[in-house]
Amino acid sequence: MKTNSKKLILKSIAIVLALYSQVAVSQTIKVKEKLDSLCNTKINFDSNNKLLPRYYPNNIGKAYHEVIKITAEFIKDKSPLDKQTGKELLYTTCCFEGPHMKKGNEIVQGKVIGGVEKANFDRVDWMHNPACVFAGLTQSLALDMYTYTGDIGYIEKVRKMLLYQIKYGTTPSNFIWKNVPYASADPKDTIYQGSLMLEKEGMRGDGLHGIEPDKIGELGYAYIKFYEITDDSIFLNAGLKCADALAKNVNKDVLPQPSSFVATQTKFSPWPFRLNARTGKIYDSYCSHVVEPIRLFDEIIKIKDKIQLDTSRIRTFTHTRKIALDWLYSKNGPMKTYVWCNYFEDIINDEERANRNQVSPMETARYLLNNPKNALNLDMDVLALIYYVKSAFGATETDAIKEQTWCYEPMASHTARYASVCAMYYERTKIEWFREQALRHFNYATYVVEQNGAAWVGHTWPGSWWSDGYSDYIKHYFDGMAAIPEFAPNDADHVLKSTSVIKKINYSTSNISINTFDNSGIITATLLKKPKSVQVNGKILSLQNTLDKEGFTWKEMNKNGCLKINHNSGDKIVIIK
Repeated sequence: MKTNSKKLILKSIAIVLALYSQVAVSQTIKVKEKLDSLCNTKINFDSNNKLLPRYYPNNIGKAYHEVIKITAEFIKDKSPLDKQTGKELLYTTCCFEGPHMKKGNEIVQGKVIGGVEKANFDRVDWMHNPACVFAGLTQSLALDMYTYTGDIGYIEKVRKMLLYQIKYGTTPSNFIWKNVPYASADPKDTIYQGSLMLEKEGMRGDGLHGIEPDKIGELGYAYIKFYEITDDSIFLNAGLKCADALAKNVNKDVLPQPSSFVATQTKFSPWPFRLNARTGKIYDSYCSHVVEPIRLFDEIIKIKDKIQLDTSRIRTFTHTRKIALDWLYSKNGPMKTYVWCNYFEDIINDEERANRNQVSPMETARYLLNNPKNALNLDMDVLALIYYVKSAFGATETDAIKEQTWCYEPMASHTARYASVCAMYYERTKIEWFREQALRHFNYATYVVEQNGAAWVGHTWPGSWWSDGYSDYIKHYFDGMAAIPEFAPNDADHVLKSTSVIKKINYSTSNISINTFDNSGIITATLLKKPKSVQVNGKILSLQNTLDKEGFTWKEMNKNGCLKINHNSGDKIVIIK
């Protein structure tokens, strides 16, 4: 597409969005009429009755820093124990009740009065979702929080989780789907084998030896990324085994026939949603969430030379990835049908594909924004996905996003997910509506976090889930801050994102030293002042107007600035302050 034509289309989109935003603003104003508090905390509004954050309402960066700091440090340093097993609740249940839910602990302006220090965090006996949680925490803690803080404790915390899953939550080598992670487990179980607790209620849960291939892709990708941090081959091998199983068991017959008159089918996808790993029996044949296996194959193919991947495996993984990506965009796939269903571990089998969720469309949008060459029409594709989620899952009473049509409740993690994708699309288009959407929805998500580390699922759901309040929450703020650096705190130096895994980072008074896995990548940071120099393997980079070639850019902001580095000649980067 020619540049002028593209600009014209985007201008037309902007006009439509401007009209739509008038409606959005009027709905936002109604928030004050419908709600004056969120999570038992009085809502902060600006002069236009728009939602401000719970903490530091007049300082966006500090507010977002506060909630990611509280939740991340809770996982790293204060993770409560299961009284029955003696293990951290993180390993034995999906969710818990925090002190804010205890009788006798009165809540005043979001603060628990009556014994916060003595109050217990109690396990809720609901099926666990370890693969999803551990994969999300790999991104949130080992990749994002470590990069942001330089605290090695985040890496060690994730190492423990992933090693536990490999040892106690992996299918045996004599199964049809061998050496892959279980997505679920019963509460209290310290060995994961799928969840049986509601197996007879419409196959709610995965059942004994039940697995979910999209979670194999999700955790397999986390294994590979953690290998890139640590150089530990146990994680590389775990990730490769996930890819092997997905490649071996892909449904190659999902692509439509060449004839235009062949009916569209939405019963089958490249991988089923739920099946028995031992026997191969399929319980639910359709899952729209193929971006997780695609991400896994992408990453392995990218690092194939470093890990000396053999030619036959490369060919197999490349072919399997193509099947999934072609199906995504085919007339049978969700980019055409919008049958975005099956992600959550605790739903019943959905043979009619009646349920819908926002995870798959938003994560697909994120993938396309990060990999624009894989989109057929990037701007229209992402715009449609954002509008779909806003229309189908947007709450009317506040700036929040609901989880799925079978659990139609506003939740912080999904709201932050939507906000992060809007922020990324704003970075691409500079259309103001997306920045406003990102801002208000991120602001909503701050209200769920209590000072003691407990995080509500959402303002109508006081319980705390490891996914909704932590693993699938923290990471979205980093995508948002990297896309819109004004959202990051302006009182300290922080590296926000790197397209190559950061193996080691050290913040000192004189410099920030970084060691990346790849010899090339883009690094985004916010600094208190313009750096004196930026070096890659001892080579001094020059200041550029764009990132089209190796060098760095600098953008002055209020009290700080944004540094972006394009390095393609080494893995050792030093930012001299």
